[in-house]
Amino acid sequence: MKQVLKLIASEMKKAGIDYHFMKNKKRKRTYPYFVGELLPADPTTEDGKKEFTLVLDGFNRESETTDGTLFELLEEAEKIEKHFPSVDGLTALVKNQAIAVYFLGCQPVESGDEQLEKVQVNLSIKTWKG
Repeated sequence: MKQVLKLIASEMKKAGIDYHFMKNKKRKRTYPYFVGELLPADPTTEDGKKEFTLVLDGFNRESETTDGTLFELLEEAEKIEKHFPSVDGLTALVKNQAIAVYFLGCQPVESGDEQLEKVQVNLSIKTWKG
């Protein structure tokens, strides 16, 4: 699990995405940013494969310098989609673990705050020990 989380953080940085696992701990937040939560998708199989879904919540807020549009968030989601393609995915071998990450989809989500835009991006993660 640790290798998966490190890989995701590194790849998000390469893609130019402001990403945080579980919580954005920055005192002064900059927008847009994404927060991820890793959910197990299926139990381990006999071949050692594990599957997870990484749920990324993206946020953008209106400020004096930006209108915090949903369009900006969707552009960030497109960066994620390009970096983790839905067909080929992003694959890596980390120590003795093979990891594949695939884009599943993106959708706008109601934030409950008029000035805060939100989207949800889902990534599928598969790992194998070998």
